[in-house]
Amino acid sequence: MASTGLAWAAPARVVVEIDALAERAVDARSARRLIALELSDVVVPSPSVGRRAELFLRVLGREGDSLRLELWERGEFHGARALSRAGENPQLFARRVALAAAELGRRLARKREAALQREARLKLAREQRERQLREQTQEGPVALRSELGFAFVPGRLWLGGSKAATELTLRGALRLDLAAEAWAGHLRAAGGAALYGLSLGPAYRAVLAPRVDWDVAARASALSLQAPAASQLDSVAGQQGTWSALAAISSRLELRLSRQVRASLGVEGGALLRSVSYRGESGQERLRGPWLSGALGLVVTPP
Repeated sequence: MASTGLAWAAPARVVVEIDALAERAVDARSARRLIALELSDVVVPSPSVGRRAELFLRVLGREGDSLRLELWERGEFHGARALSRAGENPQLFARRVALAAAELGRRLARKREAALQREARLKLAREQRERQLREQTQEGPVALRSELGFAFVPGRLWLGGSKAATELTLRGALRLDLAAEAWAGHLRAAGGAALYGLSLGPAYRAVLAPRVDWDVAARASALSLQAPAASQLDSVAGQQGTWSALAAISSRLELRLSRQVRASLGVEGGALLRSVSYRGESGQERLRGPWLSGALGLVVTPP
């Protein structure tokens, strides 16, 4: 039998005690010799590294030429057998006692081996979980995301800018994202424009592979539009700023760079919830329609 985990795979030391009443039914000398012989090839794993198991066999006499055979190891009881002489001579009875002792020893060996194998499986499972945790990117409770990207409202507005977000874990992979954004670009027929926003929304991150995550999020944003070159905003002459709102859904692939850092590549689609009228070089215009954007970023989870 091979060693398992902490087992010390060597034949056990055997001590045999035969009381005076038992010696009337069994040949004590033959019993000791045969018990040692039968147990010589029974390997009982020991939970202590470098120590052999020590078995203690007690042969106790009972009335009527019957015996009780008990197996102990280091003060712990490990089973018993009752034997009746049934008219056998003491030498033959000693042989049956030795066979019964060997069976008790094998039972203990199987029990100990099963316990050590179970302990080894639990240890392996713990090591696998620890390794998976080391390989996976650290999650929450707070992460910081920074992105650079572009955005446009087709045919109306073209922007480049950045976003900064705080990711707050709610439960498991579900979280709440709070973000701020700043864009600069070109508004059709009005020239230079800037867009600033604050957003809030739920998000969910799923693990696709040990180093790759998929992130999906929804957000609602309040926007501030600045268009200095427009002669009117919202039908107010000389006004340079106004507000709008945005609802959008984004999807990102995130690549693990280290346990605390991910690189992200994402796209977003949505729509402006409030249109903005303005007067440009060619007359009255209106900013409205779908919103599309893409971004590259880093997500950092503080240790």
